Amino acid sequence: MEKRTQLSVILTNAPGELSKMCDVLKDRHINILAMSIQNAKDSVKELFNMREKTGRRIALAESYRSILKDSSDYSLIRILVDKPKEAEKVLLGANHLVHTDQVLVFKLINQPGMLGQVAKRFGEAGVNIDYIYGSAMEDTSKAMFIVHIVESDFERVRDLFQDL
Repeated sequence: MEKRTQLSVILTNAPGELSKMCDVLKDRHINILAMSIQNAKDSVKELFNMREKTGRRIALAESYRSILKDSSDYSLIRILVDKPKEAEKVLLGANHLVHTDQVLVFKLINQPGMLGQVAKRFGEAGVNIDYIYGSAMEDTSKAMFIVHIVESDFERVRDLFQDL
């Protein structure tokens, strides 16, 4: 496990926008190591649906519809790159909205149950996982997962994963 810098980029949800962002990075020889793309509208819609199912909806449906309308134009791209400081600089220079955050990167043996072991250790330590993304190719021995937790919990989990 290692601590790394992740970039979150807001892109217009339109054909060609991801390509433009990738070209900005390619021109500076910055390699994307991992990526997650989330349509903002779908996230808001899922939140609305889940809150309705659980009976925990606190906002009016009209508020959600307003947010859905506003969010339908954007996607959230989370990327892990080999040169995060340079990537942030060039993306900002290309007028992208960028936020950096610290994440934990796990390179795990590519076999069933490994991610579950990691999640279990977080749970046993009382540390909530905000989100995870990652993958592996079927014929590779390692998988990579990017884990976001509250930064104040980083110290608590540092020693939990020395054997992975």
